[in-house]
Amino acid sequence: MLEQLRGRNLAHVGCTMGLVLGLIAGMFAAILVISVYQAASAADWATFAFFTLTFGLGALGYYLGTRLTRRLWGSSEPRE
Repeated sequence: MLEQLRGRNLAHVGCTMGLVLGLIAGMFAAILVISVYQAASAADWATFAFFTLTFGLGALGYYLGTRLTRRLWGSSEPRE
Protein backbone atom coordinates (compact mmCIF):
# COMPACT_ATOMS: atom_id res chain seq x y z
CA MET A 1 0.00 0.00 0.00
CA LEU A 2 2.80 2.43 0.76
CA GLU A 3 4.21 1.92 -2.73
CA GLN A 4 0.98 3.35 -4.17
CA LEU A 5 1.55 6.52 -2.15
CA ARG A 6 5.21 6.91 -3.20
CA GLY A 7 5.86 10.33 -4.67
CA ARG A 8 2.65 11.83 -3.35
CA ASN A 9 2.49 14.58 -0.80
CA LEU A 10 0.55 13.32 2.22
CA ALA A 11 0.06 16.86 3.53
CA HIS A 12 -3.13 17.19 1.48
CA VAL A 13 -4.52 13.94 2.85
CA GLY A 14 -3.54 14.95 6.38
CA CYS A 15 -5.15 18.35 5.95
CA THR A 16 -8.39 16.80 4.71
CA MET A 17 -8.49 14.34 7.59
CA GLY A 18 -7.67 17.11 10.07
CA LEU A 19 -10.42 19.33 8.71
CA VAL A 20 -13.01 16.54 8.86
CA LEU A 21 -12.03 15.68 12.44
CA GLY A 22 -11.95 19.38 13.30
CA LEU A 23 -15.46 19.91 11.92
CA ILE A 24 -16.82 16.98 13.91
CA ALA A 25 -14.97 17.86 17.13
CA GLY A 26 -15.79 21.56 16.69
CA MET A 27 -19.47 20.80 16.31
CA PHE A 28 -19.50 18.75 19.51
CA ALA A 29 -17.50 21.41 21.36
CA ALA A 30 -19.89 24.13 20.20
CA ILE A 31 -22.90 22.11 21.33
CA LEU A 32 -21.22 21.47 24.68
CA VAL A 33 -20.38 25.14 25.18
CA ILE A 34 -23.92 26.24 24.37
CA SER A 35 -25.48 23.61 26.62
CA VAL A 36 -23.22 24.42 29.59
CA TYR A 37 -23.14 28.23 29.31
CA GLN A 38 -26.65 29.33 28.59
CA ALA A 39 -25.74 33.00 28.42
CA ALA A 40 -25.65 35.62 25.71
CA SER A 41 -21.95 35.13 25.08
CA ALA A 42 -22.27 31.36 24.66
CA ALA A 43 -22.69 31.68 20.90
CA ASP A 44 -19.46 33.68 20.67
CA TRP A 45 -17.52 31.07 22.62
CA ALA A 46 -19.11 28.23 20.66
CA THR A 47 -18.08 29.87 17.38
CA PHE A 48 -14.56 30.39 18.71
CA ALA A 49 -14.30 26.74 19.81
CA PHE A 50 -15.64 25.52 16.46
CA PHE A 51 -13.23 27.54 14.32
CA THR A 52 -10.26 26.92 16.59
CA LEU A 53 -10.71 23.15 16.45
CA THR A 54 -11.45 23.11 12.73
CA PHE A 55 -8.49 25.17 11.61
CA GLY A 56 -6.17 23.89 14.34
CA LEU A 57 -6.70 20.23 13.45
CA GLY A 58 -6.51 21.06 9.75
CA ALA A 59 -3.14 22.75 10.22
CA LEU A 60 -1.93 19.92 12.44
CA GLY A 61 -2.93 17.37 9.79
CA TYR A 62 -1.12 19.35 7.10
CA TYR A 63 2.02 19.55 9.23
CA LEU A 64 1.98 15.87 10.18
CA GLY A 65 1.32 14.84 6.57
CA THR A 66 4.32 16.86 5.43
CA ARG A 67 6.53 15.34 8.12
CA LEU A 68 5.33 11.82 7.32
CA THR A 69 6.06 12.32 3.61
CA ARG A 70 9.61 13.45 4.36
CA ARG A 71 10.14 10.62 6.83
CA LEU A 72 8.92 7.87 4.50
CA TRP A 73 10.53 8.96 1.24
CA GLY A 74 13.03 11.63 2.09
CA SER A 75 13.05 15.24 1.09
CA SER A 76 12.30 16.16 -2.52
CA GLU A 77 14.87 18.92 -2.36
CA PRO A 78 18.23 18.20 -4.04
CA ARG A 79 21.11 17.66 -1.67
CA GLU A 80 24.32 19.63 -1.95
